[in-house]
Amino acid sequence: MLKAVLRTLSEREDLLLRAAVAFPMIWAGVAQLTEPTNWVGFVPAWLAGFVDPEAFLGIHSFFNLIIGAGLLIGFWRVLFSGAATLSLLSILIFYGVDDITFRDVGLTIVAFVLFLRALKSHWQFNVIKHTP
Repeated sequence: MLKAVLRTLSEREDLLLRAAVAFPMIWAGVAQLTEPTNWVGFVPAWLAGFVDPEAFLGIHSFFNLIIGAGLLIGFWRVLFSGAATLSLLSILIFYGVDDITFRDVGLTIVAFVLFLRALKSHWQFNVIKHTP
């Protein structure tokens, strides 16, 4: 029984990895829309000098929701896994290190692995497709 469960999960590892990245992105997107005051403190101070933090959160939450949904659905994997990687990497670069940086590093690495897998799959498909 355990072997069958593990085999089923291993056959779905790509979905599990996509869900691992999508879930926190969707969660954050919904939370940023419903409780923006809880998230304003995460907007870097230098960015708040250029853009209203709540307006930024509205835009950022929209992108989080779109990227998360795209990852879960599984289409345009190169695009959505690349966007997730860049989004998470930008948090690490522009927000800096704090008590939850470990989460962002882990999610960024998983998103990047998904991006590499999607590129590999896309490249192999195109090589096979264009072979005479």
